[in-house]
Order: sequence, then C-alpha cells, then structure tokens
Amino acid sequence: MLSTIRRFGVPSALRASAPRSISARYVAQLPKWQAPATLSSLPAIRSLHSSGALFSAEAAQAVAEQTEPRRITEFADLGSEGIVNQSIIKNIIQPDRMNIKTMTDVQSLTLNEIVKGSDVLAQAKTGTGKTLAFLVPTLQNILNDPTIDLKALARRSRSSPSEIRALIISPTRELAEQIAVEARKVAFGTGVLVQTAVGGTAKRAGLQKIQNEGCHLLIGTPGRLKDILSDPWTGVAAPKLNTLILDEADRLLDQGFSADIEEIQTLLPKPSEVDRQTLMFSATVPREVMQMVRHTLKPGFQHINTVREDEVPTHERVPQKMVYMRGLENGLPALMDLAKSWQNRRDDGEELRPFKAIVYFNSTAETKISADVFHNIRRTREFRDSNLSNLTMLEINSRLTQQARTRSADTFRRAREGILFSSDVTARGMDFPDVTHVVQVGVPRDRETYIHRIGRTGRAGKEGEGWLFVHQGERDMLRKRLRNLPLAIDTTTLPSAAADMANVSESSPAAETITQFKEAFEQVDTGAKVASYMGQLGTATGNFGDKRDAIQALNNMYVKGYGMPSPPEINPRVAQLMGLNRIEGVRVGTGSRAPRDGQGFGDRGDRGGFGGFSRDRGDRGGFSRGDRGDRGSFSRGDRGDRGGFSRGDRGGFSRGDRGDRGGFSRGPRRALDGDFGDSFRF
Repeated sequence: MLSTIRRFGVPSALRASAPRSISARYVAQLPKWQAPATLSSLPAIRSLHSSGALFSAEAAQAVAEQTEPRRITEFADLGSEGIVNQSIIKNIIQPDRMNIKTMTDVQSLTLNEIVKGSDVLAQAKTGTGKTLAFLVPTLQNILNDPTIDLKALARRSRSSPSEIRALIISPTRELAEQIAVEARKVAFGTGVLVQTAVGGTAKRAGLQKIQNEGCHLLIGTPGRLKDILSDPWTGVAAPKLNTLILDEADRLLDQGFSADIEEIQTLLPKPSEVDRQTLMFSATVPREVMQMVRHTLKPGFQHINTVREDEVPTHERVPQKMVYMRGLENGLPALMDLAKSWQNRRDDGEELRPFKAIVYFNSTAETKISADVFHNIRRTREFRDSNLSNLTMLEINSRLTQQARTRSADTFRRAREGILFSSDVTARGMDFPDVTHVVQVGVPRDRETYIHRIGRTGRAGKEGEGWLFVHQGERDMLRKRLRNLPLAIDTTTLPSAAADMANVSESSPAAETITQFKEAFEQVDTGAKVASYMGQLGTATGNFGDKRDAIQALNNMYVKGYGMPSPPEINPRVAQLMGLNRIEGVRVGTGSRAPRDGQGFGDRGDRGGFGGFSRDRGDRGGFSRGDRGDRGSFSRGDRGDRGGFSRGDRGGFSRGDRGDRGGFSRGPRRALDGDFGDSFRF
C-alpha cells in the first residue's frame, strides 16, 4: 500500500484500496463545473496525507461515503444549489414549457459524475429520459466554458462555425432531429446555438445554418458529421470541443458505424491537447459496446446502470396478442377491425385511452401502400361519419424527405388519436407519447426488432398492448425467431383476419370492412401495387418455409386484395438469383433489361420494391437502382447518407448524397434512418 502511495500518490492509493472510488476522483480530476455546496471540500480529502490511521480499506470507504454528493432528484434543486443555470431549469420545470419536475434515475444518477467531468457509460432503458440526462449538463458545460463570451451569448450574437463545444452523434436522422428539438427547448434564452447535421433534403439547409449562424452544440448522424468535419470548404470545425456524446451506442455499433465514429474522432482535437469528456448512453451494453468504451472513454470512467435486474422488461410486461391471417391481404382489414373494436369499447363506457397505434411493416413499399389505402378510406363519407373520424393518418419511411418525416413524427406526437404507418425507422430511440397499440404485420426479421418495436408502447407508466399479424405459412419462422415470448393467440377480436376477401358473404361480420378495402385498393396506383409485391418478395421467401407457399400468398394478395387481374412479371435475372424461375405461380418476364423501379429483388428493410438486387439493411441497399433508379446506373441504395455509386443530379459517379455535385466523391456515408434488416454488405 505504501509503495503504491510513493509511486502514484494518495488518490491512486485510494483507488486501489477502496471499494468505492468516487472520492479519489475528486482529487484526480478537477471538475469542469463549480461543485455544489453539498459536496465535501477537497481539503478534507487532502488531510489523508497526515493521517496514517486512515490507510485501511474500511477507513477509505468511510471517507468515500462522507464525500459522496447527495443525490438530487428534483430539477428545481439543481438551480437553487447553483449547479445548473436558472434559465435552463425554468425551461424544464415551468408548466408553459417542458413542465418536468422530477428527475428519472438515469438523470439523477449520472448528473454528479458528469458535473465532475468524468467520462460516463450510462445504461438505461429506452424512454427513461436519457436525452435530458446528457443535454442538461452538456448545455451547462457550454455556459461554463471560460472561452465563450457570455455577453455575446446574451445578445444572441452570431458565432463562428468553428465554435462547436459539444458534439452528439445519433444513429438516425429522426433521433437526431428529436434530440435537437429537446435541446432547443432546454437552451431557450441562454444564447447557446443548437444545430443539426443530418442527411436527406435537410443536409444543405443544416450546413448553411451552421455557416451563417454559428454553432455551440452540434447534433448529427455519423455520415453527415464526418462529411462536413472532413471537408475544409464547409468551414465547420471543432478545435475547442470539450464534450463528445454517443447516443444509442449499441445501435450505432449494430448498424456498422464503428469505423465512422473512429474517423470522426480523428477529425476532433486530440485529447492530449484539448481535454474532452466523453459520454456514452445505451440501452444495452454488449461486447461490441465495451470494445468501443475501451477505445473511447478515459481509464476510470463511470459505468452507471439504471436497469434493475428484477425489473420486468417491456416485452414481457406489455400484453401481446397474435392473429393468424388467412392471407397477406387480410392485414389491413384486420388493422381496421382493431381500431373499430377499441373505439366501440370506449363508446360502451370502458375507460380506455383514445386509439393511437404505430403499425410496423418489413418494407417501405408495404408502408407506403398501407398508408395510401387508409387515406383513401378516410376520405369516404362512411368513415367521416364513424367513430374513427378523428384518427390522424401518418406515415414515416425512408422514401419520404427528411422534412416530411420530421413533420409526420411531430404531428403524431401531438395527436390525441391516430395511426402511424412506419418502417423500422421509428423502432428505437423515438419517443411518441400515449401509444396504445403497436401492431407488427408479418414476422419481424429477428427477435430484437420485435422487442424494440414493442417498446414504443407501455411507456411512462401507461398501459399499452402489442399485436402481431402473421400468415399461416410463417409458423416455422415465427417459432424460430420469437420463441418464449408471451404471445396469446386471438381468434375472435378481428373477424377480417380470417375472411376470404375474394368471396365474403354479406352476413359476415367482416363484410363491411372488406368492401371498404376493396374499393380503396381500386384507387391505388398500379405502380404502387407492383412495388408492394416486389418489395415483399425477399421477406416472404425468407419467412415462409416453402417458396411455393410464399409466391402463392403474394399472388393471392395481389389478385384478391389489390384487385389486379394477374400477378406482375418478375425480371428473369432476379427470378434466377432468387431461385424462383422454376417455382409454380411465378410469372417470369421475357426481357433482359435491368429491373425497373418497383420490380426488384426483395427489400427486407426500408427499400420498398425500389431497386434491383437488394435486401436492404436499413437503407444500405444491395445492387440496386436505389432512390435514383430513373437516372442512375450502378447504385448501392440509399444507406442513409451512404448512397452508392450513382449518377446524382449532374452526372458523374458519386457515393451518396454528394452525387448532385458530380465527380467521383465518397460523400457522407450513413445517416441511416433506422431500418436494419438482413442485407448484402459491401
């Protein structure tokens, strides 16, 4: 022990001997913020130098307990004790603003460690307030930075695009935008400038705002951040960065962003030159996350886990029901039955919240056509006169512009009742209040996807329920992927699920709903129907035990559900690659040209049927014409910001969203929008 003291000093000795090391770090790290009055003074710890009687594990632990700060649980106390700026606190607690009084576990437990300047790995479930947990101390950290002119902030003066003090990396555009909305609420009136750097249509506007207005807190996706920080022409840099935050760290790694994050860190000032605090927030901490932790966080970082071992996970707590569909075409009528049943129960006096559902599909094309059909029904007089007339109908998928996706997300958050048709872009990290139902159409690509989708309901102590609609042909894959989940089979609630849409009797309880959908499908563009068929090829052939059963189910959907005279033709090369060229029921075309939009192979992610050879893992594409198939030559899909080889707007080969500039360019890589299914990787 004494040799340790001679070599490394008292703080290191205490770390070696004491089960709890918090007090030692008070000496080892000077806090970036002014410590609250409740903390014990540093001289009390320094007195250990002259007291040999304290050199024992028990004594060191006692000192640690005495010097450990009191846990604060009310936001108002952060202001009254001088820990956080009063403007920030008012923004959080005032009823006409955010109206949040009490801190969650992840907020109260991480605050003191972040205040001290410690690197932190925080593990907490989705929906427990992680965003506010890192935003509050980060914004205060910016206000406390001595190199920032507070008077200029108060005057809201324009700052330089190289004044970035904090950087937040998010796995998806939607989540980055959501964090930015919350950050602006918290920072209101402080003068701190919050900007975003995401792909899609918002990329140029975001860069211009940074250049014209300046930025102190930048929130973005990995591909877009790497692009603007590596390009000297943007003028955006972070030479004074003191805080780096990785939000949803497990998802960042799951979606293959590790290399991008490492490259971003090479574009930031070296920690040896500018002291930097790194915070990682994650719902889970698998081995891959710990590998990143070892390369990113400082030795002695704090691992704060707020997930109790005895806590029942959401996917076990939320009631879950499963319905077998007669055919793939029965999914949408069954969804309508679910909404009608819920609203009828409310009309009968049951104390139920208004129907607010997120419906997940395994491809963009399914999402698109489902939203179109429901919009067609919503315009009918019959629907406007029903008890469902107040339902807001919205959709989110990668085919929409970023502006449209953000608008849909914001509208659904505010909606009292409604249906959001979504691909997996909203499955993780997104917070939508008061969701009563999560409906999943088709067997999800894996167990994790199912669980994260279910996590959109039953939040903030409010009850919700999950529904899974599957075809009989998916039984084997259902057992393989979702075994041991509390799924109860429901055979009575949704009569349309078992109805024959080609021959339903007038006396059937499903007759009215089936008729509604037949009429609505007649109004849908033929191209959208073809895209939906092609978009489900990869999903169906992967989920069904027999490819012949999969093709038969798709053909029935196209003819019985969509009302088309015959199934669409499949490009011969695509049919050969998928092993479908000799399957009964497949209509193989005679041409040799490349597949057109909507006539591609698969789409097990967010690609719809747009694209040739693609089983997209969240817009990562495969060999495809991708988003620019009408113009474009050889593309690797929309990979968020990653793109592929594409002609862009002005020709030239380009990788991703810099294609509009032409030339041979790598562009930003991956502001994934969240669909992460199986894919062909490159």
